[in-house]
Amino acid sequence: MKKFFCLLASCVVFFSCSLNQARNIQDCTFAFESISDLMINDIAFDGKRSLRDFTPPEVAIISKGLMSEMPITFDANIQINNPNKQKAELNTLEWTLFIKNIEVANGVLNEEIEIEANESKSFPIEVQTNTNVLKQFSLTEIKNMIFEISRTNRLPENSTFEVKPAIKIGKKIIAVPYAFKIDLSNK
Repeated sequence: MKKFFCLLASCVVFFSCSLNQARNIQDCTFAFESISDLMINDIAFDGKRSLRDFTPPEVAIISKGLMSEMPITFDANIQINNPNKQKAELNTLEWTLFIKNIEVANGVLNEEIEIEANESKSFPIEVQTNTNVLKQFSLTEIKNMIFEISRTNRLPENSTFEVKPAIKIGKKIIAVPYAFKIDLSNK
Protein backbone atom coordinates (compact mmCIF):
# COMPACT_ATOMS: atom_id res chain seq x y z
CA MET A 1 0.00 0.00 0.00
CA LYS A 2 2.90 2.36 0.80
CA LYS A 3 4.38 1.78 -2.69
CA PHE A 4 1.01 2.60 -4.25
CA PHE A 5 0.81 5.96 -2.44
CA CYS A 6 4.40 6.80 -3.38
CA LEU A 7 3.63 6.02 -7.02
CA LEU A 8 0.41 8.04 -6.86
CA ALA A 9 2.24 11.00 -5.27
CA SER A 10 4.94 10.83 -7.97
CA CYS A 11 2.29 10.87 -10.70
CA VAL A 12 0.52 13.86 -9.13
CA VAL A 13 3.82 15.81 -8.89
CA PHE A 14 4.74 14.92 -12.49
CA PHE A 15 1.38 15.97 -13.94
CA SER A 16 1.31 19.10 -11.78
CA CYS A 17 4.71 20.17 -13.14
CA SER A 18 3.59 19.40 -16.72
CA LEU A 19 0.40 21.41 -16.28
CA ASN A 20 2.41 24.36 -14.92
CA GLN A 21 4.65 24.22 -17.99
CA ALA A 22 1.54 24.12 -20.19
CA ARG A 23 0.23 27.24 -18.48
CA ASN A 24 3.64 28.90 -18.69
CA ILE A 25 3.95 28.39 -22.46
CA GLN A 26 0.64 30.22 -22.95
CA ASP A 27 2.15 33.32 -21.28
CA CYS A 28 5.24 33.30 -23.52
CA THR A 29 5.64 35.69 -26.42
CA PHE A 30 7.13 34.89 -29.79
CA ALA A 31 9.07 37.36 -31.94
CA PHE A 32 10.59 37.21 -35.39
CA GLU A 33 14.33 37.87 -35.55
CA SER A 34 15.53 37.31 -39.12
CA ILE A 35 15.73 35.11 -42.19
CA SER A 36 18.92 33.21 -42.99
CA ASP A 37 20.10 30.63 -45.51
CA LEU A 38 17.69 31.73 -48.28
CA MET A 39 17.94 29.31 -51.21
CA ILE A 40 16.07 28.65 -54.43
CA ASN A 41 16.71 25.40 -56.27
CA ASP A 42 19.75 24.93 -53.99
CA ILE A 43 21.27 28.29 -55.01
CA ALA A 44 22.11 30.62 -52.12
CA PHE A 45 20.43 34.04 -52.27
CA ASP A 46 21.78 35.58 -49.05
CA GLY A 47 23.02 39.10 -49.79
CA LYS A 48 22.04 39.04 -53.47
CA ARG A 49 20.24 42.14 -54.74
CA SER A 50 19.41 41.21 -58.34
CA LEU A 51 19.91 38.50 -60.96
CA ARG A 52 23.11 40.34 -62.00
CA ASP A 53 24.71 39.00 -58.80
CA PHE A 54 24.58 35.44 -60.16
CA THR A 55 26.60 33.56 -62.78
CA PRO A 56 24.89 32.81 -66.12
CA PRO A 57 24.43 29.09 -65.23
CA GLU A 58 22.85 30.08 -61.89
CA VAL A 59 20.49 32.51 -63.65
CA ALA A 60 19.42 29.67 -65.98
CA ILE A 61 18.68 27.37 -63.00
CA ILE A 62 16.81 30.14 -61.17
CA SER A 63 14.79 31.02 -64.30
CA LYS A 64 13.91 27.37 -64.87
CA GLY A 65 12.81 27.15 -61.23
CA LEU A 66 10.66 30.26 -61.51
CA MET A 67 8.90 28.77 -64.53
CA SER A 68 8.18 25.40 -62.90
CA GLU A 69 8.83 23.85 -59.50
CA MET A 70 10.90 26.16 -57.34
CA PRO A 71 11.46 25.13 -53.78
CA ILE A 72 12.28 28.25 -51.80
CA THR A 73 13.89 27.36 -48.48
CA PHE A 74 15.15 29.45 -45.59
CA ASP A 75 15.48 29.50 -41.83
CA ALA A 76 13.05 31.75 -39.98
CA ASN A 77 14.84 32.66 -36.76
CA ILE A 78 12.31 32.99 -33.96
CA GLN A 79 12.71 34.16 -30.36
CA ILE A 80 10.52 32.99 -27.49
CA ASN A 81 10.36 35.03 -24.29
CA ASN A 82 9.23 33.45 -21.01
CA PRO A 83 7.97 36.16 -18.58
CA ASN A 84 7.01 33.57 -15.94
CA LYS A 85 8.74 32.82 -12.66
CA GLN A 86 9.03 29.17 -13.72
CA LYS A 87 10.49 27.34 -16.70
CA ALA A 88 8.33 26.91 -19.81
CA GLU A 89 8.75 24.04 -22.22
CA LEU A 90 7.45 23.03 -25.61
CA ASN A 91 7.88 19.74 -27.41
CA THR A 92 6.45 20.53 -30.82
CA LEU A 93 5.62 23.71 -32.66
CA GLU A 94 3.16 23.79 -35.54
CA TRP A 95 3.80 26.77 -37.80
CA THR A 96 2.20 28.43 -40.82
CA LEU A 97 3.53 31.20 -43.07
CA PHE A 98 1.10 33.48 -44.90
CA ILE A 99 2.02 36.04 -47.55
CA LYS A 100 -0.79 38.34 -48.69
CA ASN A 101 -3.18 36.14 -46.67
CA ILE A 102 -2.20 33.09 -48.74
CA GLU A 103 -0.71 30.12 -46.89
CA VAL A 104 2.64 29.48 -48.59
CA ALA A 105 4.25 27.06 -46.14
CA ASN A 106 3.53 25.08 -43.01
CA GLY A 107 5.13 22.41 -40.91
CA VAL A 108 5.94 21.09 -37.48
CA LEU A 109 9.14 21.62 -35.52
CA ASN A 110 9.62 18.49 -33.41
CA GLU A 111 12.18 19.75 -30.95
CA GLU A 112 12.06 20.11 -27.20
CA ILE A 113 12.74 23.71 -26.26
CA GLU A 114 13.11 24.79 -22.63
CA ILE A 115 12.96 28.47 -21.74
CA GLU A 116 14.09 29.31 -18.25
CA ALA A 117 12.13 31.76 -16.10
CA ASN A 118 12.40 35.39 -17.27
CA GLU A 119 14.62 34.42 -20.20
CA SER A 120 14.50 34.36 -23.98
CA LYS A 121 15.68 31.69 -26.37
CA SER A 122 16.18 31.80 -30.14
CA PHE A 123 15.73 28.91 -32.54
CA PRO A 124 15.44 28.42 -36.33
CA ILE A 125 12.43 27.03 -38.12
CA GLU A 126 13.31 25.46 -41.47
CA VAL A 127 10.78 26.70 -44.03
CA GLN A 128 10.16 25.25 -47.48
CA THR A 129 7.47 26.94 -49.51
CA ASN A 130 4.64 25.10 -51.17
CA THR A 131 5.53 25.52 -54.85
CA ASN A 132 1.95 25.01 -56.06
CA VAL A 133 0.69 27.83 -53.83
CA LEU A 134 3.39 30.20 -55.08
CA LYS A 135 1.87 29.94 -58.56
CA GLN A 136 -0.87 32.27 -57.26
CA PHE A 137 1.72 35.08 -57.38
CA SER A 138 3.12 36.58 -60.57
CA LEU A 139 6.76 35.96 -61.46
CA THR A 140 7.48 39.64 -60.80
CA GLU A 141 5.90 39.43 -57.33
CA ILE A 142 7.92 36.32 -56.49
CA LYS A 143 11.16 37.85 -57.76
CA ASN A 144 10.53 41.07 -55.79
CA MET A 145 9.71 39.12 -52.60
CA ILE A 146 12.81 36.96 -52.92
CA PHE A 147 15.16 39.90 -53.39
CA GLU A 148 13.45 41.85 -50.59
CA ILE A 149 14.03 38.90 -48.25
CA SER A 150 17.63 38.59 -49.44
CA ARG A 151 18.32 42.32 -49.03
CA THR A 152 16.65 42.79 -45.62
CA ASN A 153 16.77 39.29 -44.04
CA ARG A 154 13.09 39.86 -43.22
CA LEU A 155 9.79 38.60 -44.56
CA PRO A 156 7.71 40.99 -46.68
CA GLU A 157 5.49 43.40 -44.72
CA ASN A 158 2.33 41.64 -45.85
CA SER A 159 3.42 38.35 -44.22
CA THR A 160 2.14 36.60 -41.12
CA PHE A 161 3.88 33.83 -39.24
CA GLU A 162 1.73 31.82 -36.84
CA VAL A 163 2.94 29.23 -34.35
CA LYS A 164 1.04 26.81 -32.15
CA PRO A 165 3.17 25.22 -29.40
CA ALA A 166 2.40 21.90 -27.76
CA ILE A 167 3.83 20.06 -24.78
CA LYS A 168 4.02 16.41 -23.90
CA ILE A 169 2.12 15.32 -20.81
CA GLY A 170 2.73 11.65 -20.25
CA LYS A 171 2.37 10.11 -23.70
CA LYS A 172 -0.05 12.76 -25.01
CA ILE A 173 0.83 15.91 -26.90
CA ILE A 174 -1.35 18.81 -25.73
CA ALA A 175 -1.46 21.88 -27.99
CA VAL A 176 -2.16 25.42 -26.89
CA PRO A 177 -5.76 26.07 -27.99
CA TYR A 178 -4.83 29.02 -30.23
CA ALA A 179 -2.03 30.13 -32.55
CA PHE A 180 0.38 32.92 -31.69
CA LYS A 181 0.81 35.52 -34.44
CA ILE A 182 4.44 36.57 -34.63
CA ASP A 183 5.19 40.24 -35.03
CA LEU A 184 7.09 40.65 -38.31
CA SER A 185 7.58 44.39 -38.04
CA ASN A 186 11.08 45.77 -38.18
CA LYS A 187 12.78 46.29 -34.86
